[in-house]
Amino acid sequence: MNTIYNQLKESPLLYLSGGSKEQFHCNFLYWLGINYRQVFEQLMSRMLSISRAWPQGWTVKREYYHLDLCVTYSKDTGKTHKGCPVVRECAFLIVENKLKSLPNILQLKRYEQVFSKSDIGCSYSVLTLVKEFPDRKNIVENTRWQVHHYDELALLLEECCKNGVIRKEHQFYISDYCRYVSNLSAIAEQWTIDTGMPFLHQEPLLHELRLNDIYEKVRYAQIAALLAEKLRTVLVKDTDEERVVLGMSNIDVILRRREDADEILSFYGCPEAKPLQQIFIGCGMSHAVGLLEAKIKVSDDCCLVVQVQGNRYCHGFECEGILKSTDRLSPDQLRFLNFEGNRLPGKEAKADSRLCRYNANFIYKSQKILPTHTIGDILNTMIADCQI
Repeated sequence: MNTIYNQLKESPLLYLSGGSKEQFHCNFLYWLGINYRQVFEQLMSRMLSISRAWPQGWTVKREYYHLDLCVTYSKDTGKTHKGCPVVRECAFLIVENKLKSLPNILQLKRYEQVFSKSDIGCSYSVLTLVKEFPDRKNIVENTRWQVHHYDELALLLEECCKNGVIRKEHQFYISDYCRYVSNLSAIAEQWTIDTGMPFLHQEPLLHELRLNDIYEKVRYAQIAALLAEKLRTVLVKDTDEERVVLGMSNIDVILRRREDADEILSFYGCPEAKPLQQIFIGCGMSHAVGLLEAKIKVSDDCCLVVQVQGNRYCHGFECEGILKSTDRLSPDQLRFLNFEGNRLPGKEAKADSRLCRYNANFIYKSQKILPTHTIGDILNTMIADCQI
């Protein structure tokens, strides 16, 4: 693995890409589509399993209506305006790059609406560095998006460039890009967790490669998936509804404060958030540190929150107007807020007495996660909190 690290550090693309920013990869595909249309057509057709003919005069675009990369074409509507034919811009394929982040079903569903009236037969692809992530199943089953990976892109690109149409001065750049992407994928394949690992585990070499942010997102996503798996085994399931909802913990959806709450919840097999019936698990980054949370709706306007942010383990409640008074909380809920009855293991683990507030509706108390705490310690504590 050190060989791959060294190859990445020696590659000029690491620095030209700004540490593998997604726009760099979008720009590379755009360049290919502008200068080598035949190769671009072959590459995308093979990756997205496109069997139909490409439209005449297609155009490749970047950052178009917030879409990373799309191929569009003009279609005659059969109508005229002031003697001129009226044409409609249609989408042939759309690619969303996710190298420094993880795909999100809600974002992808919004992107489907951009060409909703003119995307008949359009192919949608989300291109990821990480092969497994919490929303993958929902994306595959409940959206129009295909999931593909950068190592797949590199392999197909190398094969598509063997026909001799690439100019000699460009062959090096394409070969180096394929090698660079393959090395990134090989490193990402090694990002696995074990319950015995320290929860605050870091990979110093990833900071040098500017991959520490995506590594943290992947690590927290894996921990979230493991938390959901373990919770499903300890909770009694007496209905057909999903009790543990992985991939979404948006408070406005859980408390049905958003107009599209029903639609969003249905993506996760949970048509209605019922008090004390479901646990919603989400993860991501907040203030440049990892975030993991489990939320339980305790009433129509209040959620209990168990949260890890960086090196803090938190108990909290999110309710409208709760900052003005905690009188709305029951004695049991106040005991939970004060870490009475359950806390992280170890004599040195102590809960802060200070009540913290965030925005207008969230109060919490926290305790420090120690270097000795393992992933298993955090998972077991969160499970016990959710059971309480």
